[in-house]
Formats: sequence, C-alpha cells, structure tokens
Amino acid sequence: MNKQSLIINNFLLKRTVFIFSILISVIYQSCANDPNDLGLNYISSNDTTGVRFLDSEADTMSITSTNYLNYINNHFADLIFTGKYQSYESKALLKFYNLPSDKDSAKIISAVLTLKYGNYYFKDKTGLTDFNVYKVISNLDYNTITFDSVSSSDFGNTTLGNYSGVVADSSSISLTLNNEMIKDWFEYSADTSYAVKNNGIVLSPNISSSALKGFYLINSNTDLMPKVKVVLSKNNVTDTVSLDASVGLSLSDAPASIIPNERFLLQNGIAYRNILKFDLTKLPSNVIINNVNLQFTLDKSASFISDNTDKRIVIGMVTDSVSKKDSLYNNASLLDTITYSVNLNQVFQRWNSGIMPNLGITFKNIFELQNLDNFAIYSPAASDISKRPRLKITYTLRN
Repeated sequence: MNKQSLIINNFLLKRTVFIFSILISVIYQSCANDPNDLGLNYISSNDTTGVRFLDSEADTMSITSTNYLNYINNHFADLIFTGKYQSYESKALLKFYNLPSDKDSAKIISAVLTLKYGNYYFKDKTGLTDFNVYKVISNLDYNTITFDSVSSSDFGNTTLGNYSGVVADSSSISLTLNNEMIKDWFEYSADTSYAVKNNGIVLSPNISSSALKGFYLINSNTDLMPKVKVVLSKNNVTDTVSLDASVGLSLSDAPASIIPNERFLLQNGIAYRNILKFDLTKLPSNVIINNVNLQFTLDKSASFISDNTDKRIVIGMVTDSVSKKDSLYNNASLLDTITYSVNLNQVFQRWNSGIMPNLGITFKNIFELQNLDNFAIYSPAASDISKRPRLKITYTLRN
C-alpha cells in the first residue's frame, strides 16, 4: 500500500469514528431530554459548562413547612387502641363474624370478651384504662371509615360492658358483655333479615381514662386475637361457643396543639403529615440535575418512638396541592441517631424540566398504620439554624 492510500484509509477511519461518536452523542442527548429515563446521567461533557452547587443554608433558599391532618383507616394494623392520654383519644371498633347460624332462639347465659394486651402504650405505661362498650348502630365499612367520617350518632348510648384497671405487661383483660346483644348477633347470623343487625361494638374511653393501650387484633398466634366466650342453652342443652373471627380498627384523634413549636410532627395512627416547599428561583431552569440530597433533624426529646417502630420516613412528590396526593416515593433513613437523609434526584429532575409543577414534598411515617408513635422534626423556622432542613443540589449547566 502506497503512502497516499494509507493517508486516505486513515482519513476514512477517523471520519467513521467521528460519525459514530456523533451518533452516540445524539442518542445520549435524546435520553437526556426525557427526565423519565436514565438519559440524564449520560450527558456529554462537551455539552456542559461545569458543575455548580446550590445549598439552602449557604444560599439562603426559602423553605416553608405546612403540617396537616390526614385521618387514616388502620384496619390492617396489628393492634387496636383505646383510651385517653392528655389531649389524645382513641376508640376501638370490633366486629365478630362467622357466627354459627344454628343458635337462634338460644338463651344466653353469659358472654365474656377477652383482649390480649400487645404491650404497647402511648406515653403513660401505668395509667388507668377505663372504657365502656357500646353498640355500633350504623352499617359502617370497617375497611374505609376514618375518624372524621363517623359521628356520635353511629354509636349507641347504652353501656353493654365496661373495663377499668391498670393493664399489666403481657396480660389479658376480660369483661362481661350484655346477653341481649349477643342473642341479637346469633339471631342475625341465622336470618339476615332480622331487625337488629350485627354492626359490631365500640370500646369508648371514659373521662377517667389516663392511658392509651394497644390490644392485639391480628396475629399469627390466634390465641392472642380477640375472643368472646358465650355460654348458652338451646333445647335444654347447655353449650359453649367461642367467637374468634373479627375485624376492627382504631379511631384516634388529637388537636393541632400537640405540634411542638418550631417543629413539624409526623403522628402515627391519626395521622399528622407535613409538606415542605422549596423556592427554586436560584436554580436555573432545565439544567442537568446531578444530585439532590435533603437532610433533616429529629428532635428526640419531643418525640415518642417505641422500640419496635420502623423509623424510616416516606417522602413523596406532591401531585395535587388541594387533595395533597403524592407519588414517586423515597425512604429517608437515619444517618445517625437524629439525622435523616434522602436522595430526591427524580423529584427535582421533574420539577426543573417542567414535567411536574413544584408543589413540594410530603412527609409521613412508614409505620403510620401500626401504632401512635410520633416524630418531631425541626422545621425551617427552628431557632437553631443547624437543625433546619438542608437541601443540597449539584447540577450542571447546559451549553
């Protein structure tokens, strides 16, 4: 091969490599323009002008916090809660089903409800547990109802059972139920057209109650679940029937006054949640988001977190500012005993590209359905600046 041919071949080779490089660049550019894909991570360095940083603390970014109440249905919880503690109050609903259908016309001799204490208390372990049992008179859907969807008219006002005492660890409590109510349950099981329906019972705390306790509702050990032992007589034959299939939930509430000053509160069981909003006017539009990290600080002294609680916090992207619906969830985990950290790349990519409006992010506990623990988080208004939520954004300008 002569020298001229070699030069031509080298030129053609270089040209092929160059064209191939351009094609690859175009492919990466196409990916980069869609924040829904991973293309944002493959921007060519030739199309950028260096890495920049935005720090909410150093750059005085405005961050606002809004605590709000979002009543939840917790029929999937392992425990039901009843009692009072200061301004907290919880009622427990319980409904037994799969009753035998051949006990109509029976005479009820006795009926005893037994609840197994789940060793969960809210703040006061040794307080008095004092509640009355009333009939649920409305046909409530236990799978959907929340505290704000029921009223006192949904419950009867005749006491059908009572318990008062200090509940000890790993103990069971028992209380006698009204015989006539149990008879109505059996009649309804035999004939669903029977006038008195079985809508369940509510364990409603009395004013003297000073403790909020959790009792087993769901457990792999069926011996721990609620039971009603019924002794009855039919056709002159005495029999004992155990009712052990039930559904239930808790209706819990507390006023906004429980939220500590300069904090926002994430309250399980009720539930209090929060929205943080960020003023991103200092972030140029449609830049390449390399990394977004949010850190926030737990105030342990103002929180109540039991030993078995999952301490992760779920962060969501607000999609509707009116209903406070959210999506695109990320879990914030503890770096140490008080500092939470979460990566929010995908959320900020969508905001910055204009795919989604910047409506803020939601905070809620991952264990929200299971108990009444609460997490007090230092808000953007905290006097100690070092405890405020801190947002750090690493980004790259496009040419």
